[in-house]
Amino acid sequence: MIKIYKYLYYRLYTWNLKSWGENELPQFNALFGVSFMMLLNIGILAALVELLGFNVFVDDTPKKEIIVLGTIVLILNYFWLVHKRNYKRIENEYKNEPKKKRLKNTILLWLYFLFSFLIFIFLAILTGKIKSYQ
Repeated sequence: MIKIYKYLYYRLYTWNLKSWGENELPQFNALFGVSFMMLLNIGILAALVELLGFNVFVDDTPKKEIIVLGTIVLILNYFWLVHKRNYKRIENEYKNEPKKKRLKNTILLWLYFLFSFLIFIFLAILTGKIKSYQ
């Protein structure tokens, strides 16, 4: 799973770099993207635990816990991906990726992204965190 996040970071970083340049801090834009996906996946795990009968959420919307968890994820990812220009090492690791492998990895990233959202929404509805409209 760590490889997926690292590759996702690389793709987000290079896309931001090409689109807006170094002045727009692409390393931080990519950091926020990866951290968001990690939080989404943590939400999936929390919903699965909730479905098993354990109360993960004390309130309907645990805002404080989400903010604290999000901050922790951002800080850890900062030291893993950005600190001491780690993003340059990650870029060097993937920049010579063959076109076939890049296409395959792009498809896998899109599937990961799509299924993460779909599973999260499905589990949120199933656990009653999102009310369905009839």
